[in-house]
Amino acid sequence: MENKQQLPTELFWGSHHEICQIEGFWYLTRLMESIATFRSGFEPRKDDILLTSFIKTGTTWLKALCYNILDEEENDVLAAKNPHDVVPTLEASFRQNQVQDLLLNSPPGRSRLLHTHLPCSYLPEKVRSSGCKLVYVSRNPKDTLVSMWHFFNKNVKAYPGGPFPLERAVETFCSGVMPWGPFYEHVVGYWEESKKRPEEVLFLKYEDLCRNPEEQLRKLASFLGRKTNVDVEKVLWRSSLNRLKELEVNKNGARKDAPYIPNSILFRTGTVGDWKNYLTSDMAQRIDSLTRVNLQGTGLSFDDE
Repeated sequence: MENKQQLPTELFWGSHHEICQIEGFWYLTRLMESIATFRSGFEPRKDDILLTSFIKTGTTWLKALCYNILDEEENDVLAAKNPHDVVPTLEASFRQNQVQDLLLNSPPGRSRLLHTHLPCSYLPEKVRSSGCKLVYVSRNPKDTLVSMWHFFNKNVKAYPGGPFPLERAVETFCSGVMPWGPFYEHVVGYWEESKKRPEEVLFLKYEDLCRNPEEQLRKLASFLGRKTNVDVEKVLWRSSLNRLKELEVNKNGARKDAPYIPNSILFRTGTVGDWKNYLTSDMAQRIDSLTRVNLQGTGLSFDDE
């Protein structure tokens, strides 16, 4: 990895959270050492399942769904544990020195369920060549932006005068200068990989999961190797955001791999089209124009709801 002092840096939303750019993407500077350790030291297995996502696109829900699909036990683990504690985000776990138990002591013969926010082009080379399965969840960019705006206003507390101005958040989103950004390059990278390797990379849309949860769950279960004996109704109930956010662990707990993030701020509305309650028509049109330019020729589109 390049010397951090040589990398372009910015302060995200004017806060104390510094981000740096490497190979076209922006990362929290405090994570760069653990990301480098993850990229050089992670030993993937062919039966690993790696969940991937941009921030605020449905990561928590995807973790819950996949965990409950693969869970062979009858006990309801997520009644007492946050989805991020049972499906670790690797770059955060390496930073917290939690990978020894998570990775080395996992049960033999059982797939390890893991997660990363890294873009496809920056995944460890061993992951890309291991044959392990990747599941990526995408989301309408306008809903992604609004969800990100709410999340960071609660967590970063970057703007002393109150919430960070939404118009400036739109500028940040469009410029791509934000953690894990740019958004479009992140999404398109995994979309193109899913077209090249459909047996190993599954690309999901948050909106499809919301509108057709049973159909999408069966598709997901089949991809994960659970073609039969999946109780769709039970999995959807155990994984539902409405249910999870009412659990005590998610009202008062915090993530083990990121103890500065309260579990409570991981659950808001989860609805499709919430952007309409916040973005002006000019903001929406600007993002729509950027979406058309960045997705042109890819075959990928997002529903305008």
